[in-house]
Parts: sequence; C-alpha cells; structure tokens
Amino acid sequence: MHSPAQNQTPDARLEDDYITIVAPTLGEVMQQFRDSGLAAKGYAIAGRVARHRFDVAGVDPFGGAPMSAATFIRNGR
Repeated sequence: MHSPAQNQTPDARLEDDYITIVAPTLGEVMQQFRDSGLAAKGYAIAGRVARHRFDVAGVDPFGGAPMSAATFIRNGR
C-alpha cells in the first residue's frame, strides 16, 4: 500500500489551509485572529468580511442571530 505522499512530486505544493472565525462582531473576529497568533503563523485574510446567517445541515447554531465571519488563508508550501 502506498501513502499519498509517495505519489507526489518533490515540488508538489501542499494544499492551502483555511480558518474561518465567527463571532457576533467584526471586532471580536479580529481579536480572535490576533489572540490566536494567526498572522505569525502565515495567515492572511482571504476575502471580504461580512455578516452571515448560518444554517448547518438544518440546524441554526446561533439562534438566528447575525454573525460576523472572516476567512483566513495560509498558502501551502
């Protein structure tokens, strides 16, 4: 049995890594980003920050409250 790593070329790029932070306010999202040290780990914001309503497989995890969310990306190396 071969591992997936054996099928990669030496210069194959690892997949990008995404983290989405969800909080009631943008300030709390950004505070969590800072507190987690994500910038030092190579993460940068991937796109626009916006208010969201979440529906996870028919369940509303936030009770209908609008939440702010931002997705951060770290490029594979």
